[in-house]
Amino acid sequence: MSDPIIGNPALNLSPTAQNSEWTCVSWFKKISDAVASKTSRFFGRVVAAVVTVVTFIPSLGVDLVYAAKSLYDRKITKLQATAPNLPVIPGAKVQWRRYIHDADVKATMERYDRFLAENLTHHPDEIPTAAEQQLDKAAKGNIPIELITEDGVATVKLHKALGGGGSKTFYDIGDGQALAMIKAPHQFYDELMMHRYLEKLGIPTNEIKPAVIRWEFEGTTYTKATYIAPSFSEYPKQNAFVLDSKAPFNIVDQLKGKKLLSAGQNPFIPENWDEVLNPLVNDIRTLIDNGIFARHDSLNAILVGKGNKFHSGGQADFEARAFPFDFSSKVEQYDQLPVKKRLKAKEEERTLSAYIEQVVFIQFDATKCALPKEWKGLVKDLTTRYLRRRNFL
Repeated sequence: MSDPIIGNPALNLSPTAQNSEWTCVSWFKKISDAVASKTSRFFGRVVAAVVTVVTFIPSLGVDLVYAAKSLYDRKITKLQATAPNLPVIPGAKVQWRRYIHDADVKATMERYDRFLAENLTHHPDEIPTAAEQQLDKAAKGNIPIELITEDGVATVKLHKALGGGGSKTFYDIGDGQALAMIKAPHQFYDELMMHRYLEKLGIPTNEIKPAVIRWEFEGTTYTKATYIAPSFSEYPKQNAFVLDSKAPFNIVDQLKGKKLLSAGQNPFIPENWDEVLNPLVNDIRTLIDNGIFARHDSLNAILVGKGNKFHSGGQADFEARAFPFDFSSKVEQYDQLPVKKRLKAKEEERTLSAYIEQVVFIQFDATKCALPKEWKGLVKDLTTRYLRRRNFL
């Protein structure tokens, strides 16, 4: 007999299990024989048939419901963090203590740790408030700062703010790059780690890289860790357009009237969306199967045109892909993707619907408030179309 699959118990093929008397057929026979011994053989079979229908069929129905629930409400393995496994770097001002279970992600973060140890001269708690305020002045473009990356050192100015939220702001630093100014010192590290996890899953995301900014205040040079990323305005040069949930109208201007469906395709026929949405649906299933659901700020998509590295090569001029980012938390540090232990079927439906709504929104002339009244119904129909079905037969 072949070995059992890891994680599942071997089937019990002992004679006792194979010859068990407690089966539906044996029950039918026992009931029939018992009644027949008191009346007739025919009447015994009639009573046995009625008892079987009344007793066993409903119980099988209940079993089927629980089988569906156990398959659809998937339990996700959430690895418990143990002792940090990143090497301690002697003399480093900051030790980024994490337990990273994935060997490839761990190797990447070890490389980043060495880069940070070589270039950070201050722990975040050692930077005076006045020096931080000097950095705020630099954010207005008046004061040049030094930017240290793995590629070298450059002097940059922070130009206009490109966007952000309560915990970070991105600034244009020229050459199509954006610099993140982050409040909580651990957040940049978590974002770098999340990017590597998503990259391993094959999910497109913003290609961020570690950086250190260096500036002077009252004769002392200070340093702070952060990251740089391509500005979203650069993606159209690669025939890609980011659907940023915080700025949904930006992409409308970038597309300059381009539509997702070919001319003549009726957008209210769900199957017409298959070529556009199938890559996105596959990404969402990958995220869901790894415990990631709709997380507000991180829920973003990207439209990739033919020739872009994320396009499958299919017939659609544009394909939608998941483009999650902004997974970090101001109050919590992560060792892995922030998964939930169990995802309900409704959460998968909600995630799918939220992504599809972003994409469908672009098909119509949203900037002129000309969304057809049926568009919400279309989102619902498409969500139903792409929900995974469970076949129990």
